[in-house]
Amino acid sequence: MPRIYDHVYPVFKLTANNIRRHPVINLISIMIISIAMLMLALYFLAYINTDRVVSTWRSDLKVAVYLEDDLSPESIALLKSFCLDLDEVVQLDYISKDEALSRFQVILGKDSGFLDDLPENPLPASLELLLDAEVADISTVERLARQLQRQSGVDEVVYGSYWLRQLFSLLRMVKYFGFIFASFLSVVTVFVVASTIRLSLFARRETIRVLYLVGATRRFVVMPYLFEGIFQGAVASSIALALSYVGFRYFKFWLQEQVPEWSIAPMLQFFSLSSFLTFLLLGILLGVAGFLISSRWLSRD
Repeated sequence: MPRIYDHVYPVFKLTANNIRRHPVINLISIMIISIAMLMLALYFLAYINTDRVVSTWRSDLKVAVYLEDDLSPESIALLKSFCLDLDEVVQLDYISKDEALSRFQVILGKDSGFLDDLPENPLPASLELLLDAEVADISTVERLARQLQRQSGVDEVVYGSYWLRQLFSLLRMVKYFGFIFASFLSVVTVFVVASTIRLSLFARRETIRVLYLVGATRRFVVMPYLFEGIFQGAVASSIALALSYVGFRYFKFWLQEQVPEWSIAPMLQFFSLSSFLTFLLLGILLGVAGFLISSRWLSRD
């Protein structure tokens, strides 16, 4: 234990001295890294919440199958059985003509009085199909709609084709471009960290040269700057998380104030504890990666 302490303590002491003696350089480095990490944090927040909202919408994906009038109970039972046998269907609700009219009256509210003068109920009975949340593309829904349309007793199949196309387009964008964009931001952050550390090392080149002249090993010279990169990454990540939290709370409040009828605002969530710690660790790893790229400036030459 004393041997470990004897090796570690001088390194930490030198790291602390470097940070204390060059506060401006460290402050500039932390500010620049914080901006890069803030961009990354805001992107991940947007990605996570977009994925959550889209997944919630997709879990409520429904197809309405409108039935012909005067279908016998046996024909309706056969259609129900056929629909429930489909792999994409997880739930089926039968909406009778009377129930459809009652729903329509609720939607119309105070304007529903004119329905009382109708000689007969004009709304058809229907089957409301809840689709599996794993349905991944519009072509699957279109194939299912064509299959249902061919069944005897089916008058029309409605599934909101335009809305679904927009939804699945958003899903593809989140899935295929999300990883690419996150990787791009991570690479940019690494090079930002590397550039700031390189400037820091250049400003201290005389100190590094003196350490080599008095016999310091490369490990002894390198380790304080490695720990300094870790320190900068951790502090910058903490600042970025704090700023992103403030921005997130403001945006959520603004959304609730401007469009209170939207149900999307309560669905938005900040990073969970595990995501928070992962992002903090990511900042540290990016700091280490930036240091490794810049470590050639610590040569003896």
